[in-house]
Amino acid sequence: MSDQCLQRLMHSDAEDEKAGSYGTYSVVVVYCGVGLLLVATYVWGVVTLFEKHGDAMQLWGHIGDPGNEWLLKTYYASILAATIGFFPSLCYALTIAPRLPKSTVNLICGSLLGFYVTELFWMPMCVA
Repeated sequence: MSDQCLQRLMHSDAEDEKAGSYGTYSVVVVYCGVGLLLVATYVWGVVTLFEKHGDAMQLWGHIGDPGNEWLLKTYYASILAATIGFFPSLCYALTIAPRLPKSTVNLICGSLLGFYVTELFWMPMCVA
């Protein structure tokens, strides 16, 4: 991120005060609260598919077929990278959120919340 963009994000006017504890609570609620609900839908979906079919490969279509092992391994690597990347992102968000303007915290947390809420329906629709 360029210095100019960072300065714009950190800029605070009188009407756009620093987020303080509001920023921390927003990050915790969105990253951990709603994020945990999202993970719960994934766990529910996999458990449901195991009960119905004995495995959960229906979620991935033909990615597990012979000849597609490279694609499945690429998928697994991307999920591993996303999982590992979540935790430093959470720590960084918790560290910087109190110092950001409320509008910036709302933009960041609102965007992630929007993603999480839309994804809450993905697993139930796949399993149905």
